[in-house]
Amino acid sequence: MTVKVAFPHMGNACIPLRALVEALGAEAVIPARPNVETLKRGVLHAPESVCLPFKATLGDCLDALERGADVLAMVCGMWACRFGNYGLIQHMILRDLGYRFHSLLVGRENAGEVVETMRRLLGPGFLQRVPKALALFRAKAAAVDEVERWTRWARPREECAGGADALAARFLKELDEASTVARVREVRRFFREEARGLPLDGKANPLRIRLVGELYVLLEPSLNHDLVRKLGSVYRVEVHPVLSTYRWLLGPLWLDPRIQLSGYLARRRIRPYLPYVLGGEEHMTLSGILTARRDGFHGVIHAFPLTCMPENICRTVIPGILVGGRLPYLDLCFDEHTSAAGLETRLEAFLDLVASSRMSRQ
Repeated sequence: MTVKVAFPHMGNACIPLRALVEALGAEAVIPARPNVETLKRGVLHAPESVCLPFKATLGDCLDALERGADVLAMVCGMWACRFGNYGLIQHMILRDLGYRFHSLLVGRENAGEVVETMRRLLGPGFLQRVPKALALFRAKAAAVDEVERWTRWARPREECAGGADALAARFLKELDEASTVARVREVRRFFREEARGLPLDGKANPLRIRLVGELYVLLEPSLNHDLVRKLGSVYRVEVHPVLSTYRWLLGPLWLDPRIQLSGYLARRRIRPYLPYVLGGEEHMTLSGILTARRDGFHGVIHAFPLTCMPENICRTVIPGILVGGRLPYLDLCFDEHTSAAGLETRLEAFLDLVASSRMSRQ
């Protein structure tokens, strides 16, 4: 019988994760994109004061189990941020609700246990499939990252809004369907050729905004009201998140040493402001703000979920970094009650401020 493995959504992480799971010999069960119903179900069964990503991913797990998943995979770990305990607590809640499944909690502290669990579930040939699976996983993660980066760059420059998103959606689907590294490379080549043909406004000089904050809120459009796309397509702003799906997926596996190097440099850069490790993305948040003007950005948006401990500590540090108003700054706090209309009002006011600030400095 085929083992059916599921994992929560986070941006386009499902594309390389599906490839990894299926190359290892299991079937990937992908829940529906997080939506209002997903969040309602997560909120219903989650602790009241827990952060928004916990509630959304719990809703994902419920949907996956009802689609037939018999293994739920989640990263875990012993660090200060509560995220390290999400999987354990969520799986306890789901079992209390009557669901029966295998837990696959993946962390550095239990690597041997994870391998043994996978070997037991997928059979003795599992280890022989690992190298090929990791190669396909890395190739798809890099390809997805390229498509996402180009799309963020192209949105504020395209002549007709929506063309970049349509092109990206088509090639992300082709990447998801690719079954070999060679096919992934071919898709990337075709994507570059078509991307060069997208009609662009040669006179466009968009505002550039750096987006910092908590990983899940930055990368999952359903939680941040499609913030990145709206900034690019609606407000014609070039937006650059400091975090990416590629970084989150490959960093823990040490498949790209550049990720570890950038993390080390970020922690060293923020040491005068925050000498402690909080267990979240605090080093990338504060480092991203410190280097924003140097890197040519006109403003910074800090997005995070309500009750997020690392990012709320960052909020107390950020005013010291921004002494003298060197850079326009906006913080956006998200929970299940955040409204799209309120978000748009704040964004419009902030972007007016950023535009005025750029004009005054010219």
